[in-house]
Amino acid sequence: MNYFDDIEYNADDNFEYDDTPGLNSESTEERINYLCETGKFEDALKLIDQAIIYSPYSSDLYHKKAVTLDGLGRNKESIEFYDKALSLNPNDYDIYINKGIALDSLGKYNEAIINYDKALEFDFNNADALFNKGLSFERTENYQEAINCFNKVIEVSPEYADAYYEMGYCHDFTDNLDLSLDNYERHIALNPLNFNAWYNTGIVLNRQGKFLKAIDSYEYALAIKKDFSSAWYNCGNAYASIGLLMKGIECYKESVKFNKYDSYAYHNIANSYYEIELYDDAIENFDKSITLNPNNFDSFFGRGSCYYNLNMFEKALADYDSGIKLNNNYSELWYSKADTLFALGKIEESLDCYKQVLKLDPENYEAIYDYGCALADLHDNENAMIHFDIALEFKADWADPYYEKAKIYFLTKEVELGLEMLETAFYIKPEDRFEYKFEDDWQKIIEFLVKR
Repeated sequence: MNYFDDIEYNADDNFEYDDTPGLNSESTEERINYLCETGKFEDALKLIDQAIIYSPYSSDLYHKKAVTLDGLGRNKESIEFYDKALSLNPNDYDIYINKGIALDSLGKYNEAIINYDKALEFDFNNADALFNKGLSFERTENYQEAINCFNKVIEVSPEYADAYYEMGYCHDFTDNLDLSLDNYERHIALNPLNFNAWYNTGIVLNRQGKFLKAIDSYEYALAIKKDFSSAWYNCGNAYASIGLLMKGIECYKESVKFNKYDSYAYHNIANSYYEIELYDDAIENFDKSITLNPNNFDSFFGRGSCYYNLNMFEKALADYDSGIKLNNNYSELWYSKADTLFALGKIEESLDCYKQVLKLDPENYEAIYDYGCALADLHDNENAMIHFDIALEFKADWADPYYEKAKIYFLTKEVELGLEMLETAFYIKPEDRFEYKFEDDWQKIIEFLVKR
């Protein structure tokens, strides 16, 4: 709410302080208003203090001083002068409203609500008091009370655009996404150039999985405010969600043009390059992400995965270790470290990592299977078999454990059991009949099974 009236002046107007007694009240008010409207709050404050000397019982001047102090961000000081103004004119509901706004800015939301209620005692349909009361409820996450206030605002003043905007925000936080969209749309109909409303609409549509519509909303926001980095970033997320990774990368790159310190944008660029197997480009952007945010374990994980796919296992291992130092409870880092150690032939070390994975994620059947494979490589066939069976308890229609069990049976000369495992595997995944390779000694067995 703007306390000061709009007054037109020429750009060349130059006010001087009048030190003589008997200041003309109308002229003084105009000068004060002009200084505040042009952001010259310090000058306005000097003039107000000068005027108070000659009118020490003017509630209006104390009110102006309080609002001017608010303009300077001196909200704590302003409360004293709101109280002085109210002591002189306790029936001025505008003073209660502005005092409420000052208290709200100090985080004293309950006290702010009390002052809005005081204003509403004098004018129960005051839209500004109702709206600001709703904002205070919103800040305390009492969204239903906030919505009630904003609804009352609209009943009193159907064209009050900001009430629709705030209702959209509250409904978003309470997961009433259709109502959120409806209110953002109503706000946009009244205020189509509010880029934040278009952006928030995109966020809600994104949450609903309506990615194409979300992209449209982000692009409307960007048409109004081209340097809106968050809109570029989320537009990139929406494109990535529908698999248009290069379009997503373009948006992320626009985002960092306007916010070059956004490590998450570089992280998402890198993730997108990783998905399309451009690992060198991915590493370059993970490097930037890590430089900006060396505490993001996920970037170390991503870069390590790139190195792993490039067979640069030592570098991959270093990144996984860095990630684990930052987040010891992220099972995927331990899993990737285990696989890397396995690839380096450090089987026993990999077993410790697989154990850590299963400690953090005991139902991860793929890790159970890989643990079994590592045990089999160490010729601990009995325990390997146990883990293949556990994996199959989680996923019975999975061919790979049956193949591994077949290998062990053949190596231990239990051919009939091996054949049984192969038949089961071929039944689950028949295309592997011509792809799966055992040691040369067992090639005849595969040929026999294929014929059979």
